[in-house]
Amino acid sequence: MKENHSHKTVVLVTGADRREMIREAITHLGEIFTEKVKSAKQIFVHPNLVTRFKKGATTDVEAVRGVVDHISLIRAGTILIGDAGFHGTKKAFKKFDYESLSRSGNIKLIDLNDDDTIESYAYTAELKKRPIPFSKTVAQSDMNIVVVPAKMHSYYIVSLSIKTHIVGSQVVPHSPFGIHARWPWLHTGYKPAHLSLADVYVDHPAQFAIIDGTQAMEGNGPAMGKTVNLEWVIASSNPVVADALAAYLMGWDPAEIGYLYHLNKKGLGPINLKEMNVMGEDPEKFRRDLKRPPSYPRIMEWK
Repeated sequence: MKENHSHKTVVLVTGADRREMIREAITHLGEIFTEKVKSAKQIFVHPNLVTRFKKGATTDVEAVRGVVDHISLIRAGTILIGDAGFHGTKKAFKKFDYESLSRSGNIKLIDLNDDDTIESYAYTAELKKRPIPFSKTVAQSDMNIVVVPAKMHSYYIVSLSIKTHIVGSQVVPHSPFGIHARWPWLHTGYKPAHLSLADVYVDHPAQFAIIDGTQAMEGNGPAMGKTVNLEWVIASSNPVVADALAAYLMGWDPAEIGYLYHLNKKGLGPINLKEMNVMGEDPEKFRRDLKRPPSYPRIMEWK
């Protein structure tokens, strides 16, 4: 019987048109993507809409459109799109033209901050589980496609698909200041933060990741850094592999990223490029040492 290597497969394509690159990357994956879409009962596309104040910190609507283009070639039916935005998802939808997607009758935009929830958790500083509501829509979707820009992060080191999938699905109370402040719930220390990402991801994995390096952020991410153009897109049916390759291209050893280290130990990798099946471009040609978050090296205390 032929061994299935799809969990090790990741595509790296380059160019300037993100919508076209994303469609090209998905096409490279062929049946790996097509069969998952065909068999899915509910498809949820999860962009990063952390803020409405800086476009470079969020998923460009054309990246999502590229994914929707490809899904629509495979099947009809409803496609759900949403996030639990820090500054309000609905305002981000409007600011970044996501409402243009909903003009298609099969697209439904969802503010996960208003979603029904199931119980999840994050670790406290003492590594005890503290209950946190988790989006029921995300939990019940059997095809979660995370579409994100590649960013540095002042707490999680990088903000890629897994951070968006988990943190952007955890529904915390609306504060009097009009924000959904996650730091009292999730930022209890670098070690518990990375453990939380890894362990909750095991309970609620995503099925596909698109990481958009045509719009990346270095320095003070996830919202206040400098936007840079890396001219690549990554796609994989294994978000751990996708995040690991993106981290490498951003100048990190993937094993330096706490949640990737933990997930690899749990067998959800690989995170070593030598163990991956990289399709498309040679990663070595596109690796850059991006400016690290101002919290570095303190963020390495996750170890």
